Amino acid sequence: MKVRPLGRSERERWTGLAGALSLPPEDPAALEAEMAEEDERCFLIALDEGECVARMRGRFLNSELFLIREMRVADGLDMSVARKAFASFLLASFSGDRTEILSSDREEFRATNAALKEAGFVVGREKAFVAREIAGYRSPYVDGCAYRTLAEIGEDRFVEIMTEASRGDPFEDAVTRDPMRDFRDLIDYAGEMFDPTWWRVAFLEGAPAGVVLPQAFTGSTREGTLFYVGVLEDFRGQGLGRTLHAGGLEFLADRGITRYVGSTDRRNLPMLAVFAANGCQQTRTQFFYKPLRRDRSGHDATRTREDT
Repeated sequence: MKVRPLGRSERERWTGLAGALSLPPEDPAALEAEMAEEDERCFLIALDEGECVARMRGRFLNSELFLIREMRVADGLDMSVARKAFASFLLASFSGDRTEILSSDREEFRATNAALKEAGFVVGREKAFVAREIAGYRSPYVDGCAYRTLAEIGEDRFVEIMTEASRGDPFEDAVTRDPMRDFRDLIDYAGEMFDPTWWRVAFLEGAPAGVVLPQAFTGSTREGTLFYVGVLEDFRGQGLGRTLHAGGLEFLADRGITRYVGSTDRRNLPMLAVFAANGCQQTRTQFFYKPLRRDRSGHDATRTREDT
């Protein structure tokens, strides 16, 4: 079984496979529009003696994060063989860069996770997800902060303060990260729901002390999150992170959001403690797969964000 990207002039292979996969017919015009916007690795096909027998659809969530959206094989063929073939292709494709593949501990991802590991991917990091209902939520803490929004401060200064808030964070890749690019990725992810009056800096006695980014999810009228909660070094150890997080939940609740979903690196024990203190329950875990790299002696040389 040979895997390669779907050619721009052979969309009929993809749409024609729908019948063999027992799927509804796919609109060729919609497929063409989607292909024009995505990297070629987002549309992979598997060939057996020249016949297209399987397909994989993916998406780059940002420049370094890839999501496998579906893997399908023609009726009667071995799905495990196709999964391994697609995973091996992605391993070769991503081995030269910092791209991670996003997955989950949910049941529907179990077989794909196994194929990624068998092909040579390893889990570079894990992210814990939490949730709680926040309809009518009020923060239980006394908040002495004054707040100014992104709209008031401007992007350059806002990013400077966010960068200060992340200083010393072992879960941030300070060596290669580009703060402005990361900030732009957040705006892109917020999509049509981005509002610069929602993202705020907390000040204590006139000095920036922390950052909190409340955000409603695109396409949802009831769910939201806090894209980022950070405390500057001089103000850490005083319970401010817990207060900022609770204030962010109240901010969302005041704007009609009834359910909060949050996440953090599973090694980030202080943030997990904030979640627990503010009544959030863990719901699932995301996995970020990276190609296993070995040094000349054959030992694992894969670098994670914790290593850099």
